[in-house]
Amino acid sequence: MLEVEIKTRLPEKCALGSLKTIASDCILKIEGFSKKNESIKSLLKVKAERVRDLLLNLPLQCDVAITSERDAKILLKEHSCFIALPILESGCIITSVEVKENSVIWQIVCDDEDFLALIEKLKDAKVEFEIVYKGRPEGRSVLTFREEEVLRFALEKGYFDFPRKIRLEEIAAHFGIAASTISEIMRRGQKKILEKYFREMKL
Repeated sequence: MLEVEIKTRLPEKCALGSLKTIASDCILKIEGFSKKNESIKSLLKVKAERVRDLLLNLPLQCDVAITSERDAKILLKEHSCFIALPILESGCIITSVEVKENSVIWQIVCDDEDFLALIEKLKDAKVEFEIVYKGRPEGRSVLTFREEEVLRFALEKGYFDFPRKIRLEEIAAHFGIAASTISEIMRRGQKKILEKYFREMKL
């Protein structure tokens, strides 16, 4: 089994890119993809300070279920994606997608045969891509969803800048949990990231 991260450009008129623009102040997590004919369906988890306000501006092809005051799930109905299609057609499993400005990071699980098929299909589709990571699952430290969303929020809001642009207590208030709990989550996540870095550097 392989874990692979591939970086591509954000396609024009990409539905995921549109959602990211609308939901710029929230955390989006892709929980699943499915393929139907030449179309894609996507399931996303959303976390925001006022999730109901955010959902008022979503496109019509979105089916929404609010699970709490701060959380919701969005089913993005059939839409075209010339990058997701070859990934799924190659037999690979998309486990996560991250939209960053004009690029997309695709996290994929596959075997060696499907990986080779993936490369061929991306080339055939004339998709420009970069392999960011390729390795066995046992050689990689994986953040939990909670660790990832907290660290991502802290990074984007300037917690790690000097001087800091946001306090630990403000991060805790955003997530509705104690500052001590946020501190523990961040330390645990940072430890995993550092362990992964030094393991890959073979230090």
